[in-house]
Amino acid sequence: MTQANVKMKISFARKNWISQFVSKEETMFRLTKILLFIGLLATIAVACSPATPAATSPTAKATDKPSATGATQAPTSAPAKSGDVKLTMWFMGADSPGQKQFSKEAADKFKEATGVTVVPETVSWADASRKIATAMAAGEGPDVTMIGSGEVPADYQSLLDLTDEFGKTLPPTSAFVAGSVDAQSYANRVYAVPYQGQFRSQAYRKDLWSEAGLPNGPTTWAELRDGALKIKKAHPELDSTLGMRGQGVEQYAASMLWQNCGDVISEDGKKATLNDPKNVAAIKFFADMVAKDGTFGLKNSEWAIADVGARYWAGNLSWTWFANTWVQYASKPEQITALQPKTGYLPALIGNNGCQTMFAPIANGMGIFKWTKQPAAAKAWVAFLLQPDMQALYYKLLGQLPVLTSVYDHPDVKAGGAGTWLPFAKFNKPYTLHPAMSQVALLIGQIIPPIYAAGIDKSYNDTTVQKILDDLNVKAQAIVDKNPPPPGYSNPWPKPVK
Repeated sequence: MTQANVKMKISFARKNWISQFVSKEETMFRLTKILLFIGLLATIAVACSPATPAATSPTAKATDKPSATGATQAPTSAPAKSGDVKLTMWFMGADSPGQKQFSKEAADKFKEATGVTVVPETVSWADASRKIATAMAAGEGPDVTMIGSGEVPADYQSLLDLTDEFGKTLPPTSAFVAGSVDAQSYANRVYAVPYQGQFRSQAYRKDLWSEAGLPNGPTTWAELRDGALKIKKAHPELDSTLGMRGQGVEQYAASMLWQNCGDVISEDGKKATLNDPKNVAAIKFFADMVAKDGTFGLKNSEWAIADVGARYWAGNLSWTWFANTWVQYASKPEQITALQPKTGYLPALIGNNGCQTMFAPIANGMGIFKWTKQPAAAKAWVAFLLQPDMQALYYKLLGQLPVLTSVYDHPDVKAGGAGTWLPFAKFNKPYTLHPAMSQVALLIGQIIPPIYAAGIDKSYNDTTVQKILDDLNVKAQAIVDKNPPPPGYSNPWPKPVK
């Protein structure tokens, strides 16, 4: 069987699935409203790690009617026999039993449907950027790769432009969770397909916060600080009143800046703004809770994300920032059973300047490298992974949320309580899509560790935060200068909630 026949088989296998998104848009709209309403009332029961779009995707706005420019690359090789059609794929994450099972089942089912062999490999997120950069420098690597949210500006020149595939080989952009397509875009073109949805919220102990006079949990920075002081005094047995990892913390630091209506790059994309007064005030607010209040205990400095999650489910924290995958960090299943009824979930905190945004990938993505000799098969593989049963299996095995709103009605997804997370999506946003952002994000990760260090050696004072941000901003500006924004770039900063 020729490659053309493989393409016909692929097309037939997905035709009915793609068409349902066009013919059932009204059904999807109603379903989304129902899920949002139910989600607000439901108790989260996730089985494993927006209403309005997530704020910002500055220059990237994919539509259901893409422009005629930037068409995807045509096949560059002669037709191959069916038995010779093979794809390689990098999944990102832990090489867990769930990931191994998903990779095998997905590859087996795709081969059964299309005759195409997929060879999957799992790459840790810690190694992802390095491996992708190495592959791009060499001009060779897998056909398809997962990429992190916001990484497209750094990778897009090596990826196929997939803009024109939406509504054809892929579902239309309107079928995806709000903000997820924007997170995979750059300069109004889409270079990766949303996958692996992740939303984030606050998680708090309802019993402890009720004692502090906030039975519905903290909604503002002021409530968080005041309530935490009361809980600390009443419950010294906690490992820390508030929990937030001290290792790998750039996403939490960015959330603080956004909640105070700041950002790390200017709206025109030309200036680093880590030491903007709004950002200094935001980080100082947190730093005071570390070094003065002690509600973010100094032990946090040693904790990675799994350490915080394990302590929350063990009952040793009153509050933390939470993600849909965090139940995997419980040491024992019975811990979740015991603590879930006492746990409340809220969207992002409202900062002192009135903004309410926190970092979340919304969705990581799947990109196809330009060097692939099997572009049609690669596109079909990506589309196959978006099918409802495959999205549901991915959620069931790994806890990663679906990126298509209609899949939240899938029985296996509903059973896990995934729909409860949809209302939080509108308070989440990924990093700004700027060519310098991936490197600047590494600097954001250097904000919080020295604050803990200053708390430990008792050197913290009212100038500590300003100095940290001034020093980092010099480095950030050098990065921005080397990676300027494209023409017409615009990065609106967060605006206060009404």
